Amino acid sequence: MQRAALTVLATGILATGLAACGDSGSSGGSIVPPTQNPVVSFINAPTSVQVGQATPPFTVQVSVPGGARFSQFIALETFNPSGTRVQNQFFNPQQVNCNPGSTFCSFTTDFRVVFGDPAGVWQFRVTAFDQQNRSGSQTLFITVFQ
Repeated sequence: MQRAALTVLATGILATGLAACGDSGSSGGSIVPPTQNPVVSFINAPTSVQVGQATPPFTVQVSVPGGARFSQFIALETFNPSGTRVQNQFFNPQQVNCNPGSTFCSFTTDFRVVFGDPAGVWQFRVTAFDQQNRSGSQTLFITVFQ
């Protein structure tokens, strides 16, 4: 008998708590979806290249739930084997075949290391920014041979 009374009491508290989630009207509360950062993906990305040559072109896909930023949408960074950043370049959406506000874009790029640069594992990072300045990035590790 006590167990049934506790169950009813717990259910009453739960119902009161749920009713309190809404506003003063009878429509209840609204669910706000979590914000999502952009997602960068590489398609058929290379894993190695020789010094003085370029990789075959590969595709970069960008999902941007918050809409592509109007300027400085994509950042390309390159780091040499010692971890020093040797390239930091920004692109507007139009420069990577995208429209401002778009939620999905793709573009083609390649990776090259010029003669005189060291062999080893290089990093190529692509970062995308949305209209709320949220970002998402992906890093590609490429082994460079002499």
